[in-house]
Amino acid sequence: MKQPLFLLCILFFIAPALSAAEQAGAGPELIVRDYKDNKIIFKIHLSQDQNFTIRYIHSVDHSPVFEVFTVKKDKGIVLNETYFRMFGAGMGHWEGHGTVIQEGNWIKIKEIDYPLGKFLLRIGSIGVDHTIIIDEKEWNLSEIAAGRLAEIAYSKN
Repeated sequence: MKQPLFLLCILFFIAPALSAAEQAGAGPELIVRDYKDNKIIFKIHLSQDQNFTIRYIHSVDHSPVFEVFTVKKDKGIVLNETYFRMFGAGMGHWEGHGTVIQEGNWIKIKEIDYPLGKFLLRIGSIGVDHTIIIDEKEWNLSEIAAGRLAEIAYSKN
């Protein structure tokens, strides 16, 4: 008789404390997995046609870079747009993919629409702060997996 009450108390007090990433499970998910040992670093529910962004700090000019992705039914992860403050090392326009525009202080490459399916990301150290952003919520991958090579994938479950 005491056991069900104990379990109910655990569910009542602990379940609300779980983060959105920990609650991911049923349905399609964005999954960040360690490439070497295949262990999940991060996962979260993400609907088809929903956007997510990866933001990081450029190592040379120390300004933020944003890469905006969408998950598509038959294409997996698709790179839609990237934006940054200045063309620096590794930054540029891939001819034939997207349109470069200036919006205020930002250089944006829009309408890239390049299907990646899934991709590899070397998660930078604290200071590089590779961060996943979904609906204005942020998860800093560098805080939990700095230096690890990760596969970013979409699972339709």
